[in-house]
Amino acid sequence: MSRLDKSLVSASLLLQIGAWRAPIFMIDRIADYKPGENASITVVKHVTFNEPYITGHYPDNPVMPGVMIAEVFSQASEYLSLLNDFTDRYQNEWRKALVSFDDVAKALTTDSGVATIIAERKRIIGYLVAQNIKFKHVVFPGDSLYVTSQLTAVDEKGFCHYNVEARVGRHIASCGRIINYRSENKQSERSGR
Repeated sequence: MSRLDKSLVSASLLLQIGAWRAPIFMIDRIADYKPGENASITVVKHVTFNEPYITGHYPDNPVMPGVMIAEVFSQASEYLSLLNDFTDRYQNEWRKALVSFDDVAKALTTDSGVATIIAERKRIIGYLVAQNIKFKHVVFPGDSLYVTSQLTAVDEKGFCHYNVEARVGRHIASCGRIINYRSENKQSERSGR
């Protein structure tokens, strides 16, 4: 089985650790994740005729809007940030480094691993900005979008910079840069979560 046929987490855990809900939940599977200084993630988004935005964009020639591809970039980059936080916290609490896809996948099948990543999701909120997004190939219903986000830098103010790319097969559909700033979720502290 190729890596792109695997999923890092179950569908139900993917939904629990996502900061989004329908109709804007855009990730179907986390197909790859590499922790560490040059961390990266690959996610899969299957584009279907059932997507609410497809019926109006465009009725006689449906295509995935560029803004929705940018949303997939943002969600992939936020999952990457969350998984990096998780691997750091896991190493601090259990004194065990998670250095591969399989290590992280295994840790996320344990009760303590699931509790840790859900606690991280509640503790942190991310703010994302897209930069220099270029669209090069049309994405149609029936296509599978493979999106990669790679951490390139963390600047002195704590902003994480990611290079992002979306492919349909061998064609680059879109590419650009995402900037992510993450902070403590004050609302979660007030509600006692």
